[in-house]
Amino acid sequence: MCGRSLPLLVVSLIPLIAGPQVFAQVPAATASPNAYWEGIASSADGSKLVAAAYADQNLNSGELYLSTNAGATWASTSASKAYWERVASSADGTKLAAAAYTDAAGNPGGVWTSPDSGLSWSATSAPARNWMGLASSADGQKLAALAWGDLIYVSSDAGLTWMAAGVPRQYWQSIASSSDGTTLLAAAFRDADMKPGPLYLSTNSGAVWVQTSAPANSWFSVASSADGTRLAAASTTGAIYTSVDSGLTWISNNVPALEWFALGSSADGTQLAAATGGESPGPVYASSDSGRTWRPVGALSGYWAFLTCSADGSQWAAAPGGFKPGSVYTWQTLPALQISSSSSGVVVSWPANAKGFVLQETQDTASQNWSDITNGIEKTSLENRAIMSQPGTKAFFRLRK
Repeated sequence: MCGRSLPLLVVSLIPLIAGPQVFAQVPAATASPNAYWEGIASSADGSKLVAAAYADQNLNSGELYLSTNAGATWASTSASKAYWERVASSADGTKLAAAAYTDAAGNPGGVWTSPDSGLSWSATSAPARNWMGLASSADGQKLAALAWGDLIYVSSDAGLTWMAAGVPRQYWQSIASSSDGTTLLAAAFRDADMKPGPLYLSTNSGAVWVQTSAPANSWFSVASSADGTRLAAASTTGAIYTSVDSGLTWISNNVPALEWFALGSSADGTQLAAATGGESPGPVYASSDSGRTWRPVGALSGYWAFLTCSADGSQWAAAPGGFKPGSVYTWQTLPALQISSSSSGVVVSWPANAKGFVLQETQDTASQNWSDITNGIEKTSLENRAIMSQPGTKAFFRLRK
């Protein structure tokens, strides 16, 4: 994570303690304006955020806002006021895109792009539509946009030209893209007959689409891993479904039956967050195992509309505003050590996707004399493990970045 000192995770070996996979810091409201937010996107390192306000707190047309310090401060952009719905960002935060449901006068909206981290904005050639969803490849070249009650449109040249995809007209709600823009997952809230909608998948940048085997539902948000293998979809009827085989099969997750409005995913698809919306404030839940288990993110509650995170899933931002204006919130997820005994002694482990952390040991936390442990660490696809002999006295371990 860029430019941040992470809290230290300390555990004593006596007694042995097994902790959860991740520890969530207390979410905090940022200095963003109070607004009816509808979209937010992050650079891969989490330092750059772009957020779309559908309307200000007085229900006037909204603006696009930028943060270059992970949400600590915000500034409005030069983009025209509109009833903005969604935003998308390249991995480096340089190329941005924004889709409006309508312009400030209430006419069908447009898709706008910025090639310079939001300093300047221009309207693309996308047709005027009631835009509802937007996704971008990591390099910002491939874009996909959803039109409410209409079609899906794709661009392979950063929005210079657009092509209508060969999909049925649906009341499209959300779209997610793999990092190369090849795999696209699109969710319909309702089909053309106003029945619960399907999930559609494309594996060739939107040229051809097929309906997935996921059940029809009131789908509201979808997310994808960087390689397009791990997918997730959330509905307002209380269901969250995930796929670990590029959408071939889907399983229902064990989550509370809430109105799920937003989903976010880390690049490897293991870290997920889902936020509730609707007419009453609700929680945000998180998963560190691709949706197998879920837990609340502290006491965070709001009228959530959208989620985004850094590529490693360590830094999150949530945008409220579906039914009540609010400020953008941010929080971090940190890896926790797990400790267990074995025939060889003691095993200290932490998730494999926690990149850049060093395991340290001390006999006395008051001394602040910590030693790096670099030898004897085994790495698997799921975890890093250090196997050590049982200490004769109390020992403490921590992860430091």
